[in-house]
Amino acid sequence: MPEVATHTFKEYHNDICQSSDCTIALPPTYQRIHRAFSSPALVPARTIGRMGIHYEDSMIFEKGRAPIELLPVEIFDQIIPQLVTDVPTNGYSPRNKDLASCLLVSRTFHIATLSTLYSKVAFPHSFIFEKFLAQISKYPELGHLVKRLDFSHFTSVGFGRTERMNSEIQKLTATKLRNCLDITPNLREFLASEAMGRDVDERVLEKLFCELPRLNAVDFCATAASCFKDGFLSVISPSNLRLPIALPIRRLGMHGCNTLPSSVYATLLPRLLNLTHLDLTHTQVTDETLHAIPHTAKLTHLSLSRCNRLTGPAVVDFLINHPATRDLVYLNLLFDTGRYRLLSTTDVDVLLPFLPTTLRSLNLSGAKITRDHIPDLRRLSKHLEELSIGYADLNIADLNTIVKQDGPRHGGAKSNLHYLDLTGISSVNPTALVDTNRCKLLMPASFPLQVLELSEKVTDGLKERPISTKKLGWNVKSEHRRAWYLRAGPGTTPGSEKIAKPLAEETGFRYWKMGGKLWGGRKIGVGYGKVTGMYEYYGYRY
Repeated sequence: MPEVATHTFKEYHNDICQSSDCTIALPPTYQRIHRAFSSPALVPARTIGRMGIHYEDSMIFEKGRAPIELLPVEIFDQIIPQLVTDVPTNGYSPRNKDLASCLLVSRTFHIATLSTLYSKVAFPHSFIFEKFLAQISKYPELGHLVKRLDFSHFTSVGFGRTERMNSEIQKLTATKLRNCLDITPNLREFLASEAMGRDVDERVLEKLFCELPRLNAVDFCATAASCFKDGFLSVISPSNLRLPIALPIRRLGMHGCNTLPSSVYATLLPRLLNLTHLDLTHTQVTDETLHAIPHTAKLTHLSLSRCNRLTGPAVVDFLINHPATRDLVYLNLLFDTGRYRLLSTTDVDVLLPFLPTTLRSLNLSGAKITRDHIPDLRRLSKHLEELSIGYADLNIADLNTIVKQDGPRHGGAKSNLHYLDLTGISSVNPTALVDTNRCKLLMPASFPLQVLELSEKVTDGLKERPISTKKLGWNVKSEHRRAWYLRAGPGTTPGSEKIAKPLAEETGFRYWKMGGKLWGGRKIGVGYGKVTGMYEYYGYRY
């Protein structure tokens, strides 16, 4: 426990001399901590002449305060958030019991806990939102503590109600949501989802874009209601004089907002001067709008997946020449080849040599990739951790080359890939994968490779080979439309003992996943935290 010294000093500010009392905490030592915690009521004071600080000769008496309550606020800010729990999967179980208990410990704990309890608020359903709104309406000071409103888990499923019944239950409406935003002026992140599309109207959007100067992140994942579209057309318009020329938003998620016309993005994107995260998956963004992104932006995460109004040459030109894309960490260019192919062979030829070394996740599924691109893919694998090359025209030998771990005689090149998407590649089948003489993808030598994403037909065939699966240490996992082959253990093949420890220590956590731990995410997170709810569905299941 730090010793406390009380002294008087003079501050000079604008030529005005002011006197005030100041408490200085000395750096903690073992003796001070031991002395303070062994005698919680007394804190000794001394004189330190060289520092010019005069301590009182008497003992400083602290009545009614435990030693832990005397810790600096910065330490409380590190301890209390550890008690926060994510929203449970069912959405109905009690949450944050430990935080609620801390509120009742003492006045010090109550104050330290409030900021954590109200800083990031999640709403699985409308009943919780109604209680929250009633509380901050009664005590407006609490609204100033709110930094995030998270509706990514929001749903009415499970209550046995129809959509009409939900609209008649006035617990979460556009009016109440606007009232909530009025009471939370320090809001930093607003995370919405398709289930609340009717509640995000013009009034809500005007508040978000025109009246919250500290708002850094907005996510409207899959929101497509007509009132949402009409509100965007009204608020994000050159004729709206209230719309700031420069918006504070740094992270923007429009994943699946396919009802908004390109004019919305043509007005919105040029105003995002400090943009870092941009998810435009399945939107109507055009080539011209993409190039209108300000040069001051520093994009690290970008998704242009399934944007059918984009053209390959324009996208390649943007990625190579636009200043905002020089430090990309995550790039998603996935397209469904049955509907539209964005990148031709020529586009891939031009793009691959210019991709930055900062890149950690690259999704080129649907692009026309051939064996001529193997040298570039091999080079990229040295720093990439995720690579998606679904529907590529490659054979097993080509895939072996991508993940090959060269020895010193070959320059010591080492693949850093943890995840490899091989969906739709005709040469990848159950028989070829488990043939360790031909295919090296499942062998210990391919480590750190841990996840192969495959077509469901391939994983079904792998389920019928339990002996090979157990020997190699891989298991099948599937969720909705996606299926993976996971390295669950080192296996029993020669060399497996070398990867046992690093495999056990691998958690999957990476800073660029924005709090997620799974591999192969297809949705960019704009708020840091565990990916759950609808965001998990669009990121890992769809």
